[in-house]
Amino acid sequence: MSDLIERITVIRRDGASPEPVTVYRQPSEQRKGSLLLRPVERVAHRLIRAQVIFGQEVLRRHDKANRKRRDGWLIEAPSIIAESGRKAYNEARKAVPFRILPKA
Repeated sequence: MSDLIERITVIRRDGASPEPVTVYRQPSEQRKGSLLLRPVERVAHRLIRAQVIFGQEVLRRHDKANRKRRDGWLIEAPSIIAESGRKAYNEARKAVPFRILPKA
């Protein structure tokens, strides 16, 4: 069946009380990975997301500096890296073992 359809339930109206009968149920997907390593995977996922945010923020600030003036990215490079790093740091500290770190 389609990925949009998870379950088809038919309500039979025989007798006094209607009775729901499930005709089709999409098989559920099993999670792969051990239960003990799931928190570690979440932390790794959050850190990778922080790296992606860093890269996107550097590109956005780079383009903005170039729109402002000619070779603006070169002049603003240190601040671009610092501000993007701060944004990525704040994202990374949301991961479980790093929540004790101060917000920058």
